[in-house]
Amino acid sequence: MAERLYHYLPVNDQAMKWGIYVTGAGRSVIHPGETSLPRGHPPLYHFEWRRGRTLPEFQLILISDGQGIFESKSTGEIPVKSGSVFLLFPGIWHRYRWDPVTGWTAHWISFNGEISHRLMNLHILSPEKFIWTVHDPQRLIQSFDRILENIHAQPSQNSILLSLRTMSLLAEAIELDQNRSLSLGNASNLELDHIDDPLVAQAMEMIWTYSHRVLSVEQLAQQLSVTRRTLDRRFRAALDRTVLEEINNCRLSRAKRLLKETDLPVKTIAHIAGFSTAERMRITFLQQEKIPPNKYRRG
Repeated sequence: MAERLYHYLPVNDQAMKWGIYVTGAGRSVIHPGETSLPRGHPPLYHFEWRRGRTLPEFQLILISDGQGIFESKSTGEIPVKSGSVFLLFPGIWHRYRWDPVTGWTAHWISFNGEISHRLMNLHILSPEKFIWTVHDPQRLIQSFDRILENIHAQPSQNSILLSLRTMSLLAEAIELDQNRSLSLGNASNLELDHIDDPLVAQAMEMIWTYSHRVLSVEQLAQQLSVTRRTLDRRFRAALDRTVLEEINNCRLSRAKRLLKETDLPVKTIAHIAGFSTAERMRITFLQQEKIPPNKYRRG
């Protein structure tokens, strides 16, 4: 692949509906001794160190070789080294440059869309953390190169495949962060990090994994090779609620999602969620939400 390669992609209304769309991507090798920025980029993307720039979109950049400096208003000057990843945010001033003694190799991709902004609102992508270091830059390089090869083969076409690959690349970059908490953004109700009792932790995993099927407290205790009394006692001591309450909480959570996100009949949802009957689900809704399932769906 060429040392310097970049493409800017067309974006239409259809692409904007995908939730995340790619606007451009590139790879640039700056050799030691070079001092000027490569030419040929649109004015929106070209900048001088003295002035910096502000983008209308997100941009993920990997420095796979060399070193330099990154700066934004919130971070001040930060040293950049091989393995550094920085994420640029729309509307936020920044600038960066390589060390002329070492040069650097940079891969970048620009993207935008509703999903990107939602991740920022959830603080999974945070302007407070522009830059981090990955422990396996080669893995990211391969992902960047696959995207670039796809774009290079069809430079005038944007596709949802590029969007999906960009989401995967972003996930890899976050996953490979040496200091980021791996629990960030996990959609879990299990509270396993706060459960010291291994029996209760195992019971929680089974409840949230298998309670869409018929599962009684007695059956759960048998699978865990303890008595129901022992399981209930240790569960209440660890979580201040009963095993049956947790099973119902799990089923209720599943039913609420299905009521809001699908048009499935209530009876079908009750079955999928693990309730023995639709009436059992209705009673649980009345106890927990103070309204029946149909009213919850309309609300």
